[in-house]
Amino acid sequence: MRLWLATMLTCTILHSGLSIAASDQSLEQLLRGHTFNHAFEGFDYYSVTIEEDRSQADGSREVTAVASGRFLENTKRLKILFLLIGNHVIGGQVLEEAGLPPCHLSEAPRTS
Repeated sequence: MRLWLATMLTCTILHSGLSIAASDQSLEQLLRGHTFNHAFEGFDYYSVTIEEDRSQADGSREVTAVASGRFLENTKRLKILFLLIGNHVIGGQVLEEAGLPPCHLSEAPRTS
């Protein structure tokens, strides 16, 4: 009986842990697609970490995520607070930014 109870508790804990990990993974993919893929375009690689995910009284969520990446010998780090409703990013605010500035191509004015 004790063995069965211990096995059931272990399975329940593992299952809930996997669900949390799966939800973090889908949240990470959402934030990558919405913001981070553009911010880290051309980088060798970058990683995303969900630091905090807080539910609000109105049903929205505030998610703090940190992304850092490497381009040649340079690194870039962004910490952004996102506001989500369901699986939609409603807004966000950059809390910290370090590393490479965004590249802007300067175009010469065209004359016709």
